[in-house]
Amino acid sequence: MQFQKLPQAQYQKRSSIIADDIFRRIHRNELKAGMKLPSERIIAEQLGVSRPSVREAISALQIVGVLESRPGDGTYICKHIGFKDLCQKAVQVLENCDSPLELLHARKALEIGATRLVIKVATQSEIQFIQNAWQRKFEAGSKGNYDGYLEQAYEFHMAIGRATGNSLIVRMTENLLQATQQPLWLNMRRTYYASDANRIKEMLDVHDRIVKAIQARETGPAIEAIEAHFDILIQRTYNLSDAYTESNTSGN
Repeated sequence: MQFQKLPQAQYQKRSSIIADDIFRRIHRNELKAGMKLPSERIIAEQLGVSRPSVREAISALQIVGVLESRPGDGTYICKHIGFKDLCQKAVQVLENCDSPLELLHARKALEIGATRLVIKVATQSEIQFIQNAWQRKFEAGSKGNYDGYLEQAYEFHMAIGRATGNSLIVRMTENLLQATQQPLWLNMRRTYYASDANRIKEMLDVHDRIVKAIQARETGPAIEAIEAHFDILIQRTYNLSDAYTESNTSGN
């Protein structure tokens, strides 16, 4: 079985079209319950789309129960009745959620600018507030408290936004962080951490570099650490190479 290249669509996300294409193959019994999907790389190549679009489509189908991920093995078709309704729900998830890839890129751009400003204008008490928020996040992550870690992550990034003293940056930071509560990103983020217990430690290490650079008011190391933070998230979440991350992140 081979996927065919998708047509261009003006009013629908590419990830939604991919999810619908997978459903149609299930409906035609080209993909049957218990079958393993081809790899995301192969699907992307055959459809002529980006791998992030495929990853988001598969994640939405997992959310509604059409597909099942088996760590270390692959993605399988689940046995269900009412596939049509489930697929419609998956498309709704994709159409109603922001692309996690676009969200990560937007946050990266905003947080680099915000951190530059914090280093220039923040008071010592504001920087201490960032440090306090970071300490709470670190403690939750070190204990393996996933929910507490994510809750404190919100407070930490908001502390950086507030330390700019710019109300527009605060609102933009809050809006982007609220978007991380959408079901598509929640599922992809949970999969990201669940697939490797060391990933929280990896994130803690890079965040520690960010905070230390802010405390020292060293712009270069701070920006370098922020870029590393988001590049790691993008590469690991979407299973991309460094070169792919830099050169081919469109198509969602």
